[in-house]
Amino acid sequence: MPSPSESNPVNRIAPRFAFEAHIRIRLQQGDRTRAFGGWARDISESGISAFVAQALSVGVLVTLEVPLDKSTELVISAKVARNLGTQYGFQFLALSAEQRAQIVGVTRGKAAIAVSNFSG
Repeated sequence: MPSPSESNPVNRIAPRFAFEAHIRIRLQQGDRTRAFGGWARDISESGISAFVAQALSVGVLVTLEVPLDKSTELVISAKVARNLGTQYGFQFLALSAEQRAQIVGVTRGKAAIAVSNFSG
C-alpha cells in the first residue's frame, strides 16, 4: 500500500527545497566499500533527490556525504527509496537535532518546491 506521500505529494512529511551540490555516496558490500558521486537536486528534512550514474537498488542502505555549504558537510545514513532511470530518492534514516538544524539553515528563506510523485 503506498504511503500518503506516494499517493499525494502534497502530504509529504517535510517540504522540499531546491538544492544543488555534488554529493558522495558510500555503499558497503561485504568487506568492500564502494564510493561514487551524484548530483543533488533537492533536499528536505526527510531526504534528498539526486542524479546518480551508478545503478542502485531500492532498499539499499548508503551513507551520503552532502556539502551543505563551504564549511558544513552532512554525513547521514539513508535508504534508496525510489529510482527512475538515473534519478534517485534517498530517505534519511535518522537525523540528529544538529543535522536537522543544518538542513533548516541551508533552506531558510527559500520557497518550497512542488514535488512530483517521484522525489525521495
